[in-house]
Amino acid sequence: MDSLKQIRSILDKKEFDKLLEIKDELQDAWGKNQIFRTETQARFAVLNDAKFPTKASKYWQSVREQVAHFNELTSLSFEIRRKEIDLKEVQERLKVEKGYIKERLEVDRDELLYCLATAERVAKDRVREIMQWSMLKKELNDGSFDDKNVDTHQRESLFKAVLNRAQVAPDNIPSEERLSIKGIINALKDEPVNKEFVEKLVNKKGDNENIS
Repeated sequence: MDSLKQIRSILDKKEFDKLLEIKDELQDAWGKNQIFRTETQARFAVLNDAKFPTKASKYWQSVREQVAHFNELTSLSFEIRRKEIDLKEVQERLKVEKGYIKERLEVDRDELLYCLATAERVAKDRVREIMQWSMLKKELNDGSFDDKNVDTHQRESLFKAVLNRAQVAPDNIPSEERLSIKGIINALKDEPVNKEFVEKLVNKKGDNENIS
């Protein structure tokens, strides 16, 4: 999408010529500028071990991420279709209008073309991230957990995630958050799925300060 012609009228010649000199660079940057998360960000920033300490929790977060992008892609499709109709309407009116009305319609046309080009880039990158989450789901889903019911894994995953939070929480956290952390840990530490983990943690630390 060449947007330099859109801004030519608002710049003096000296300023515009500077941009014109790097036109190819700007076009390249516009085309490859990151929109959504890379695989590295998905793996290590989103699916980090602190918040998602089990394969199951990582898998179900991947499900949520994938669906969120698909929902946004669907909404974007409506927006693109409306803009395409608007563009057709503007182009038809440009055939008959004159003067200031025509000039305003030309601005509307150029803006719609730019918005559509940008929306198409966003749509393509959403598809890329949807497929990225599909890949991660397949990689994580090794048969060791229930991939049909999201609730099945949460007694273990939630306990470990909140315990991670407790171990790094500063002393001055709000009392409500402290109570929430302690309440969840105390409620889940005796669950069969967590007992072995708790025992190992107690033996390692020599006390149960962080899990009571």
